[in-house]
Amino acid sequence: MCDYKFVGTMLFAAPLSLANRCEEKDNEAQKYRTMFMRDRDRILYSKAFRRLAGKTQIYSSGIDDHRRTRLTHTLEVSQIAGTISSALGLDRDLTEAIALGHDIGHTPFGHAGEQILHEIMVPGSEIIKDNPMINVNPKSKGSKDLFGFKHNMQSVRMAVSLENIYGNFGLDLTNYTLWGIQFHSSSSYNKNKVRTKILDADVYNIYNNKYMTKDGNIAWSFEAFVVKEADEIAQWHHDLEDAIRGKAMTRNDVHAAIKKYFTKIMAIADKDLLFKMHNNNIDDETFIIAMSRVVVNTLVNRIIECSLYNLNFLVENMSVDKTNVRDFFLNNSYEKDNIKYVISYEKNDKEAELGKALEKYPKLISEKVHHSMVVERMNLKGQYIIRKIFEAYYANPQQLPNHSIIQYLILVGKYKTKESAQKAYMQKGEGTIRAKSDSFLKSAKFDDLSKIILMRVICDHIASMTDSYAISEYHDLYE
Repeated sequence: MCDYKFVGTMLFAAPLSLANRCEEKDNEAQKYRTMFMRDRDRILYSKAFRRLAGKTQIYSSGIDDHRRTRLTHTLEVSQIAGTISSALGLDRDLTEAIALGHDIGHTPFGHAGEQILHEIMVPGSEIIKDNPMINVNPKSKGSKDLFGFKHNMQSVRMAVSLENIYGNFGLDLTNYTLWGIQFHSSSSYNKNKVRTKILDADVYNIYNNKYMTKDGNIAWSFEAFVVKEADEIAQWHHDLEDAIRGKAMTRNDVHAAIKKYFTKIMAIADKDLLFKMHNNNIDDETFIIAMSRVVVNTLVNRIIECSLYNLNFLVENMSVDKTNVRDFFLNNSYEKDNIKYVISYEKNDKEAELGKALEKYPKLISEKVHHSMVVERMNLKGQYIIRKIFEAYYANPQQLPNHSIIQYLILVGKYKTKESAQKAYMQKGEGTIRAKSDSFLKSAKFDDLSKIILMRVICDHIASMTDSYAISEYHDLYE
């Protein structure tokens, strides 16, 4: 592995010279921290990041102290991605920034929460009462950019618009971090995931310019590819852990799956550990620890080995060196085959060994865990709670918190900036703000577009909730 001449040189790290923020004056270099370090720290100190502790990963947050939450998942993704990135000579700070921020826009109740919000927020939706989306033309110019919901894109929205550390600039993250956050998951749904024909979340098109360099190119990076794969590795091992604790899979099921899909690429030490795991004399916790170690070690070692080979292939076949690497990123698209398959479990000029196995492995987890009775019940309960909260807010928007009322008044043009709205709030009090909102909602200006904007504000607020807050809000609204 260490024979590759670029290892440790950061040859393929995202070029800091191409990084930029929305707030130009903040581009000046600090003495001890790069722009990517500051991205990481801004996310770490944000409220959205802290709320991940109360959000479901697979099993509902709070039912078991040892089950994953969205926060513990995020930290595991960061650790796994950091290991891979360091071994490949990439920028670990950017990798950690993307990893820590990748889920800050996630909903309560896991993927079930994001799916129901998407179904509510698309034209033709009848999921909530009096939904203005029912008669909306999907191609309408005025409201098209308000349709849909996707958690990775909501993470970008959270960083750019909803967090307020830097006022109108949100967290003011760099183009590289924002692109990496959205890249970790698809921008649209598979047709079997949501009950709607519209699969794209058009609302996030307004952020497309946030991913560009000053040269007009997309700020893509290998660090983003690393986080995307690390997200999968983290899910694959911790879903199995939670499956054992939740009785969705037996230890024998898990052992058989690991043996079937990964034995061929395991190191000798991991094979020995896998053999020792098939022992009824060890307790569940010991088995879980050993199982996680085997899965993570195997996948991380494999992806590092193959990705190093593929990066070296680029050096040799595209003549990449420190004198032209900036041009390499500017002149090549992340969608090219010789780019998008670099961070991989396969060497790009060798016969594939893992492709089919890695397609079947997630299906096993989905069937055994995601479709278990316990998880299905929690998902449906979570979707019901979100739907009922949404209905209550839309029927009487004055039940929304002050920050959502302010957000709405800004979006419909009653205030020009966040600063002017906050000034009015501080000087005149919440009663004045709420009276202005109530007056607008009762006026003729509260047209179809204004109604859809209100839907988006409600969607943003619900998406930011923790599981426990959503449950508490449901009870406050209906009991």
